[in-house]
Amino acid sequence: MKIAISSWSMNRAFFKGEMNMVAFIRMAREEYGVDGIEAVHWMVPDMPEAAANVDKAFRLFGSQDPAEREMAGKMFGESMQALSQAVPANIAEVKAALEKYRIEVRNMPIDYGNISEPDESIRRADLAVIKIWIDVAAMLGSKGARVNTGSQPEGMFDLSITADSYRELAEYAATKNVSLVLENHHGMSADPDNIVKLFKMVDHPNFRICPDFGNFADEIRYEALDKIFSLGAMLVHAKTYDFNAEGGQDKFDFDRCMGIAKKHGYDGWYSVEFEGWTGDQADGIRRTIDMLKHHA
Repeated sequence: MKIAISSWSMNRAFFKGEMNMVAFIRMAREEYGVDGIEAVHWMVPDMPEAAANVDKAFRLFGSQDPAEREMAGKMFGESMQALSQAVPANIAEVKAALEKYRIEVRNMPIDYGNISEPDESIRRADLAVIKIWIDVAAMLGSKGARVNTGSQPEGMFDLSITADSYRELAEYAATKNVSLVLENHHGMSADPDNIVKLFKMVDHPNFRICPDFGNFADEIRYEALDKIFSLGAMLVHAKTYDFNAEGGQDKFDFDRCMGIAKKHGYDGWYSVEFEGWTGDQADGIRRTIDMLKHHA
């Protein structure tokens, strides 16, 4: 077992402008002693104002006021555009920090675009931006680049659009020595059967899976994880949420998830993805690392 930490685990610090990618890399080595990170794509640029607007948008999405939700959508879109449209100006500084602290980038989650979008012109524009970030992943020596399945309008279901997009991206990423990664997340990937179908349809050796312990719905979590682990994981998201008073997890059975990984013979990289919204994030990372080491 090897342990990495996702930059998403410190999202509040990024949102508030208290942390940037260079500081996160230093933290991964000096405070946690791990050898790898996941660098969420829009956390790489050092643009605290845009990141803060992403945070504001997240919070407004839950508003009961339709006007506030509409404002959130506009704010989120504009901020993600600002963070995503070009190779980050601080790329050399991030690369230097990776070398200084001897940290590997194991994966770059790319949270941009909709590769299942039926409108070809919109989809192609999104794919072009995603390719920029596959380039950035390669510049940072990342082994993978995770791209979400996206979604389609209500009443429409056409996996062939999604599969064609993934195949194109997998072929492009292969030229950069980066694996194209699918994670069970939201949209079409919320159903494990869709994921299995996509792997059969894409049928490309550079298309890999990253099982996430927390993202499937509670009622299907363990059966669904078992299905996608059969596809052969290149990375696993060891997700945790806020810890209870006894120091455990209430949302799901972490030990059972680890058992599924072991059943499939997985002994590779686990990326800590602490997603607690009230607990201390640095402490949540530490507790999750302890849980993983218990299974080593």
